[in-house]
Amino acid sequence: MPNLSRKVAVRLGLAALSLALVGTTSVRAAEDVSKYPSKRINIVVGFAAGGFADTLARLIGQKLQDKWGQTVVIDNRAGAGGNTAAKYVAGVEPDAYTILATTTAIAINETLYKQRDYKLDELTAVAMPASSAESLATHPSKPGNLKDFLAWAKDREITYGTAGVGSGSHIAAEYFFKVLAKVKANHVPFRGGALSVQAAVGNQIDTVASSFGSAPQIVEGKLAGLAVAGTERSVAMPKVPTYEEGGFKGFVAESWVGFFLPSKTDPKIVDKLNGAINDIINDPQTKQYLTGLGYQLKTRSTAESEKYLLSEVDNWGKMVKATGVTVE
Repeated sequence: MPNLSRKVAVRLGLAALSLALVGTTSVRAAEDVSKYPSKRINIVVGFAAGGFADTLARLIGQKLQDKWGQTVVIDNRAGAGGNTAAKYVAGVEPDAYTILATTTAIAINETLYKQRDYKLDELTAVAMPASSAESLATHPSKPGNLKDFLAWAKDREITYGTAGVGSGSHIAAEYFFKVLAKVKANHVPFRGGALSVQAAVGNQIDTVASSFGSAPQIVEGKLAGLAVAGTERSVAMPKVPTYEEGGFKGFVAESWVGFFLPSKTDPKIVDKLNGAINDIINDPQTKQYLTGLGYQLKTRSTAESEKYLLSEVDNWGKMVKATGVTVE
């Protein structure tokens, strides 16, 4: 915890210094902030289309386009557990016209990957507006409740699919099977949550770990929901019990979607984008729609987003270390 506190202090201190420096710039710079955006915005999503991050990014993108009258393009750059997209955005011009939309993976990868082609402090958290409890589902041909499924799994080596290496679904499922349930399970990574769900529906894998991605298939009966890792049942799939109800007290794991910019971006523009995203998720109709999908919504300032990010690096790092999972 002391190390985390130092990290928070350093990053927040740098943000404050940047803001102070911006305050001494010319009137022209202030005018530039007021004119933002004046051209097309690209939102680079770290995972494939149709998944947890992509769904929210597309909605936010459309709403920003409606609000500001500038085209917003979604650019899916899946790969390396979100690192491919993060590296790309970390290296672009810090003008706020290229935004990263990614998941808990960016916090997890700080511990999971021994080497990355970018540093976390090359990015700044803009907003962390949505999260969802992790869930586990299986094909209807297999045991449909957690206790029976684990009993069935004890006699075999099962497979579980996720949105990719280093995703929240990957680490939460690995932690559950290896540390809590003590079941041998092999990870099958996909290039996005939607693809892993499709594989489960096709009975190509034994189970799928996702956030809310499997909710529609569970409701339609194409998949059987085993458990959700929330403190309470999900609004999107209310018939699926929590892990605690299944006998695993205290197991809670929630993934989130965050928006990031290069760290050298003008803090005033970062704040402007933060406010716009928060306004979008606070809209009653938007909130109702996203909640129905399974997102849990929360508005945070840029400073609060940055602090939350670093706490998640610490929280998920502990889980990664407990599983022993690493990526070169």
